[in-house]
Amino acid sequence: MASSSLLLASVVVAAMVSAVSCGPPKVPPGPNITASYCDKWLEARATWYGAAKGAGRKDNGGACGYKDVDKAPFLGMNSCGNDPIFKDGKGCGSCFEIKCSKPEACSDKPVLIHVTDMNDEPIAAYHFDLSGLAFGAMAKDGKDEKLQP
Repeated sequence: MASSSLLLASVVVAAMVSAVSCGPPKVPPGPNITASYCDKWLEARATWYGAAKGAGRKDNGGACGYKDVDKAPFLGMNSCGNDPIFKDGKGCGSCFEIKCSKPEACSDKPVLIHVTDMNDEPIAAYHFDLSGLAFGAMAKDGKDEKLQP
């Protein structure tokens, strides 16, 4: 889903947040689902797809089957996740706090995203393929276009 020109765009760190922060869990936690990473931030990579300020796939959540991901509860702040994030569908609806610190356009302030689709691109151990809106939300004020080349 992501173009190779976007791979240099962001080094992201992510922490899974509790279900309380983003509504009831969509699926009950399984034996391999971590409910919280606490304050530990894990290094990840991020790319983006769809329109620069869009919700990605406008009317559905891909492999998770959600509809209208541009509306509540997702509000376009959604992402595809690779295998350790998507977890064969058990990660659908999971919430993550993500932030970026590189390049300079990154705000280093966390934003909340939901997993609504799978991503099988082997870019990093943890790879978020974010909607354009979610990717731009990690930028400093007025710098979203610099973060999204």
